[in-house]
Amino acid sequence: MFLFSCWKQLAACGLAGLCWPMFTFTQNTYPDTLSEPEAKALRTVVIQATRAGTKAPVPHTNLTDEQIARTYHAQDVPFLLTGIPSLVETSDAGTGIGYTGMRIRGSDQTRINVTINGIPLNDAESQNVFWVDLPDLAASAAEIQVQRGVGLSTNGAGAFGATVNLDLSRVEPEPFARVTNTFGSFNTRKHSVYVGSGLLGGRFAFTGRLSQISSDGYVDRATADLRSYHLMGAYLDDRQSLQMHVLSGHERTYQAWYGLPAQFLSIDSLRTYNVAGAERPGTPYPDEVDDYTQRHYLLHYKRNLGLGLDLQLNGHYTRGFGFYEQYKASQAYRDYGLEPPAPGGSPIAETDLVRRRWLDNHFYGTTFALRWEPPVNSPGLNAPPVLTVGGGWNRYSGRHFGDVIWAQYDMPKGHIYYDNDADKRDFNIYGRIDFFLKKGFSTLLDLQYRTVRYEFLGFDQNQNNVTQSVRLGFFNPKLGINWQFRPEWAVYAFFGVGNREPNRDDYTQSTPASRPRPERLYNWEGGLRYRAEGVQWSLNTFFMDYRDQLALDGRINDVGAYIRTNVPRSYRAGVEVEGSWTPLRRLTLTGAATVSQNKVREFVEYRDNWDTGEQEAVVFRNTDLAFSPPAVARLEVGWAVLPPSQKRHALNVALAGKYVGRQFLDNTGNPNTTLPAYFFSDLRLNYDIERLIGRRLSIVLSVNNLLDARFVANGWVYRYVSNSYDARPDNPYVRYEGNGVYHQAGFFPQAGRNVMATVVVAF
Repeated sequence: MFLFSCWKQLAACGLAGLCWPMFTFTQNTYPDTLSEPEAKALRTVVIQATRAGTKAPVPHTNLTDEQIARTYHAQDVPFLLTGIPSLVETSDAGTGIGYTGMRIRGSDQTRINVTINGIPLNDAESQNVFWVDLPDLAASAAEIQVQRGVGLSTNGAGAFGATVNLDLSRVEPEPFARVTNTFGSFNTRKHSVYVGSGLLGGRFAFTGRLSQISSDGYVDRATADLRSYHLMGAYLDDRQSLQMHVLSGHERTYQAWYGLPAQFLSIDSLRTYNVAGAERPGTPYPDEVDDYTQRHYLLHYKRNLGLGLDLQLNGHYTRGFGFYEQYKASQAYRDYGLEPPAPGGSPIAETDLVRRRWLDNHFYGTTFALRWEPPVNSPGLNAPPVLTVGGGWNRYSGRHFGDVIWAQYDMPKGHIYYDNDADKRDFNIYGRIDFFLKKGFSTLLDLQYRTVRYEFLGFDQNQNNVTQSVRLGFFNPKLGINWQFRPEWAVYAFFGVGNREPNRDDYTQSTPASRPRPERLYNWEGGLRYRAEGVQWSLNTFFMDYRDQLALDGRINDVGAYIRTNVPRSYRAGVEVEGSWTPLRRLTLTGAATVSQNKVREFVEYRDNWDTGEQEAVVFRNTDLAFSPPAVARLEVGWAVLPPSQKRHALNVALAGKYVGRQFLDNTGNPNTTLPAYFFSDLRLNYDIERLIGRRLSIVLSVNNLLDARFVANGWVYRYVSNSYDARPDNPYVRYEGNGVYHQAGFFPQAGRNVMATVVVAF
């Protein structure tokens, strides 16, 4: 059968305003009223060693805090990044609140490396990122940078599709307070207070944010109740800085991860149907929820050692705990490690019950970066070279267990029916050197070595559960060159290698004999950039050659589990274009487009035969990779009705449209199981007025999916053969393909036309 859940425990258990371009390629800037030492200190509170600079030969896009504020309401980061080239966002609840995800160049979030101030955010075991755990995170971000491809060396798991760096380290020099209230369709609400002390005595600064988000969701019962806070304290002087962050999030979300049954997809009245909780007779179980708390503690110390040396030391600790709750009907006692009760002498083999599956984990470690920029230039160089040595050590410790909190018939209260621990240690060290040669040339050499040690409860050759250990080592070199042959023009080329380990389920649901191998990626990038007043654009070409990429193929391993297996050869090749243009003083065009080919050279699908109990192998050649649209494009047209040059008012209107091409649900290229191409448009209004209430009143009004398009952005499929039984009348997930072949499929419809309005009062 298929694996529905994408939840953290199951996975780990087993645009901008119209007068500004939406995406820039520049560093953050700070007020000119600061003294030079003060401004320099604020710019370098944290060394972002994993951040790509303006001359880095890797494709990257920066989203500044001002650009975030122009578009952000309450949705998670994937929806905020909708304009990034090659990005496709999706939401289980259909609204962008709750469980959300994204793919970049067809790579899902398990292959996208995410860091906060350079600290890994991906779950160590599942390698996924659960944005729902840190609600309103974007409100604290000074900048979000997205590097596509393998990118530069970073901490945590290797990047196979992209790297997302969130910078929360900026210190505001002046006191501030912001009160934010958001109201929208589906009873969506957000209330947030964000305050900062500014620099006290030129040395100390403190900020705090408190947020609450709630929504009923587009999908039935897909409610979300999200709460978070972010506290930051900083000390800085001319030579050093110390900064501490505490981020905490709690989410209680009604499950919507099963997807809409395939037979209901074309029935408008059933488009929001949610099967979660429906196993309970009568009305759905009201507490079929995901309830999780996550707290992050980050410590950053930077010291200027003199002679061009800067040292950054970071410490981090993440505490996560929570569960998801399920009502399960007709559960066999023996599946829960219990003998069937026999009241009156008659055994009861099955019972309805309510169970919780828990995750209780700790993740901690340290990272460092030593950056050397010689104060004296060398002959033949346009500027001194920059040498960076960095790395990190991280450890994850997690307990996975499940208990039963209620049963229809006799069962020990609080019975724990599984319980196992896991321990994962990750170490990496890298060195990077940037040379800035004469005539606009610069080169980059980046070498990283990473080791992984993972201890877990898995199956041995005799199919007994025993504690096992895996040790892996990866070498990830990168090389690039950038040539700025004119002030406005630059051309670059890049080659990098990325390696990454299988995830928890790949290990725990296999034996050493059937265990998959790590994945490897050879990544070529090349591009052209142009920047001038009123226009900037870039063109990037890429070729991503995968070896042993992991994919579900329907095969059952030697312990009877459906797991991912290695696909020997696959690739992605394409062209990305992004840019902005201001042809008129009040008119701005911002857009991005990708055209690509994403192929598996040979793929073998294994179909269960329900009649024989065996599996049938079907060979496919040169098929499309799953969830890899051949085209993704977005264009935004903005008009400054009242430009910022007005004394107190600024009014901007923006109309955006996004197109995503057809996607296959698996690697077979089967036209019966696709996500059709779709197009949706958004309308946004930004109004700012100075000194009416507080320092500034800002209103953001958005009409999302303006034309009320009906589309799905995600799904799953399981294909099988049955000539003796047609399951369609009994299971709405089942559809018939012909010749005895059926599939079960679930889809995730996105919300139709909906409205969100945000009011921000800044003091």
